[in-house]
Amino acid sequence: MAIESQSAGSRPLRVPRPDGAVVAAEAIGDPGHPALVLVAGADCPMDWWRPEFCAAIAGLGLRVLRFDQRGTGETTLGPPGSRRDGLPVLLGDALAVLDAIEAADAHWYGFSAGGMAAQLAAVLHPERVRALTLQSTRPASPFDRDPDLPPPTERLWARWAEPAPEPDWTDASSVVEHRVENDRAYASTGFDEDYDRAIWTDAVRRSPGMHHDEAGAESEEPTPRWRERLADVRVPTAVLHGADDPLFPVSNGEALARGIPGATFTALPGIGHDLPPAVWPVVLDAIRRAES
Repeated sequence: MAIESQSAGSRPLRVPRPDGAVVAAEAIGDPGHPALVLVAGADCPMDWWRPEFCAAIAGLGLRVLRFDQRGTGETTLGPPGSRRDGLPVLLGDALAVLDAIEAADAHWYGFSAGGMAAQLAAVLHPERVRALTLQSTRPASPFDRDPDLPPPTERLWARWAEPAPEPDWTDASSVVEHRVENDRAYASTGFDEDYDRAIWTDAVRRSPGMHHDEAGAESEEPTPRWRERLADVRVPTAVLHGADDPLFPVSNGEALARGIPGATFTALPGIGHDLPPAVWPVVLDAIRRAES
């Protein structure tokens, strides 16, 4: 059962999970409209999906759901000994958020790891998926080394080899700067720093501790392989991918689109592994077409 406020337009949700975690979420838009669930990349709070972007999607006649992933924002990790992570956990949390508003199905918009969770939803729970918008993702988990799916770029490997020092987690400005610099490595040369800074400023303001007073996940749920089952997906699907994505080079997205019958593919010139406002019109058009 979810605890839901009664404010108009935007409704905060608190969704208890069987392992003791509580997922913080928000429903935006008319309760009578079809649902669209936003599933972001790994370790993202709901602030990653900007309010203006959510409002624009709601303006298409959809009820938008966004949520804090495990260990981010206001989503609790649960009691020690039960803290889990992984794509099956992310998928389960997204389904629980849909259950909280009694949505039988949804349009799933997944970015990066969220796009993988959305694919799993379409394969394992096809009755819960009405349409797919998949951005900056790939048709296999990061643990699957399919030879036709190119790995991260050398530039990103170099960044990982020399990670930035930990910030002062008690100082909001230090945390924001750390998050912005981390995101810079994933973006293209046209990184929208002001936009990214707004994301993390809101996230830190809403949840100052960022769960660094907790130990983090203690186990990762194994992810089933799903690529060979994508041919069974029978919902409108749009695949979008940054042409300069350093984490999942663009061939990953092209392969994903080829694997889903009828899927469309759109390359986003000058875009890396991010979702700046410059590409919102393209995304909104893809969602609109999938809903028509």
